[in-house]
Amino acid sequence: MFFIATVAYLIIGPQIHPMAVVSRKAQILLSAGTTAIGALLVWLVLTFVFGRIYCSTVCPIGTLSDIFIRLRRNFPRIGKPFSYRPAKRWSIHIVLIYVICILAGIVAVPYLIEPWNIMRNIASIFNPSAVEMTWINLGVGGVTGIIAGAVSFLFIAIYSLLRGREFCTDVCPLGSAMGLLHEHNIYHIEIDPDRCTSCGACEEVCKASCIKIVSRHVDNSRCVRCFDCLAVCPDDAIHYQANRHRPATPLFHKTKETGI
Repeated sequence: MFFIATVAYLIIGPQIHPMAVVSRKAQILLSAGTTAIGALLVWLVLTFVFGRIYCSTVCPIGTLSDIFIRLRRNFPRIGKPFSYRPAKRWSIHIVLIYVICILAGIVAVPYLIEPWNIMRNIASIFNPSAVEMTWINLGVGGVTGIIAGAVSFLFIAIYSLLRGREFCTDVCPLGSAMGLLHEHNIYHIEIDPDRCTSCGACEEVCKASCIKIVSRHVDNSRCVRCFDCLAVCPDDAIHYQANRHRPATPLFHKTKETGI
């Protein structure tokens, strides 16, 4: 719903429906300055409570990635099940560069890597006026936005087909920044070690590649809260909850020491 509203807002205009305007106001836009502080504070609270639900609800690039992830099933060579991959270290560096550019007033970088602005650039392929004035004010011309949109679209399409939601977990500065709060999230994804039979269904469907079934580990810093893993688990062993799971059955029993 938010994705459709976003596309309508950027290509047709805000006059099409009131919901189209909501899609814009619900975005996290640090590059917009004080006009986006309200939305930022709301998402900060929601992230502390629920985790990265922004990535699975209103982020247009997240939804665009999901569309391509569904399409990958039609390509046998690349439509293989997902598997766990360690987090990339470069994600924190991208966050730092993004924050420095915001503070220094270098808005060209946020216009290229911020999810809403990426979507604006992509929309400019069909509606050049969506970003024309933005890039003209930067002194580079509206064609730059169209080129940036075309490159971004191809990059996200290929990245999503090959790597799932890795763009969101390792490249997007907003996603990576929200992931830094994972230790303080009230709700998180947990695997019940006493129920899990290691079937691997949750790991294979995890498009963020953040589930490692061997160690019953879920990297909640990268989990985009799509809840696909909960839907496929045949043993009801993975949950979205506030408390942490601990094995109810000891894996090892201490035996009485005897002398020989």
